[in-house]
Amino acid sequence: MRVTASCPGSCGELIQGWLGDSQKLVSYGIDRFSNVTISPGSSFEHGHLKAKEALQRTLVHFDLPDTDSKNISLSIDSELPVAKGMASSTADIAATCQAVAAFLGKTISMEEIIEICLAIERTDSILFPTLTLFEQKDGLVREESGWAPHFYVVVLEPKKTVTTEAFHSKETDRLFYQQRAQFKKVYLHYAKAVKERSVKLLGEAAVQSAILNQKILPKPYFSELLKLQRQHQWLGVNVAHSGSVIGIMVETQEEIATVLTAIQRSELNRCYSKVSVHQSCYQGIQLKEARGNDEEADGRRSFQRLRKNDDNTWFDEAFTESRVSNSAL
Repeated sequence: MRVTASCPGSCGELIQGWLGDSQKLVSYGIDRFSNVTISPGSSFEHGHLKAKEALQRTLVHFDLPDTDSKNISLSIDSELPVAKGMASSTADIAATCQAVAAFLGKTISMEEIIEICLAIERTDSILFPTLTLFEQKDGLVREESGWAPHFYVVVLEPKKTVTTEAFHSKETDRLFYQQRAQFKKVYLHYAKAVKERSVKLLGEAAVQSAILNQKILPKPYFSELLKLQRQHQWLGVNVAHSGSVIGIMVETQEEIATVLTAIQRSELNRCYSKVSVHQSCYQGIQLKEARGNDEEADGRRSFQRLRKNDDNTWFDEAFTESRVSNSAL
């Protein structure tokens, strides 16, 4: 038997900060995935230690010895860069839990998967089917909105990496804590967006949270990006609060070309070496049977187009791709 499970990543967080007695965040998924395959054997790809731990913890969850992992092959095909703030670890871990459970002929709930994720590391709220305020360290606070807003996001990805473990420290906790009064206003803005189902207010809340984060983990050329956002009246800008990526949120597909042109002509080009276009995604963990069929060209990736190095053809190709993809939506 060979099974594959997938989980979307994120483009940073919409909001993140100190609320109540701890840090909390709201993430949104994008159509960019980690695919984990479990099969009989003993092969393991080095570098995926958290996924391996998830495999072992899932075995223990079902009252099996973790040493049984020696008889299980684990492979990961991920579209998510590591240590950029795109929830690559959360996606790997969650998809592993689901794939292992299916391989064993067991069922596993999202609640059980979340518990395993939290036992390994801080976790994003991409596993929920709607926007969810989540305490990423222990998961005690889970405020589900019941709202899954659709929008497009142009992801700006630099070469710089930031690991979750390296970022979170007493110092960063102190900085988030110092901003608690300001972040409460951000949260209330987010709550109003949820209540009114307003993507405009959601974008505004994301911008406010991103501005606060500039004092904790500043993003290069952020002020220039804000000027462009205000000039073109894009929906919003959100950042990876503990990573390096930035998302430019727009409401309509027609705005994508304007965003790409503005990026190409700006100083942002100097830092953000990859640009990709995606949609918000709330599908969570999905189990799919894989029989060695590489023909599963996932339609959810249709919006993705990466710029490589200094290849100036990326803009025309990305815009053309986005126009073609929309016709199939």
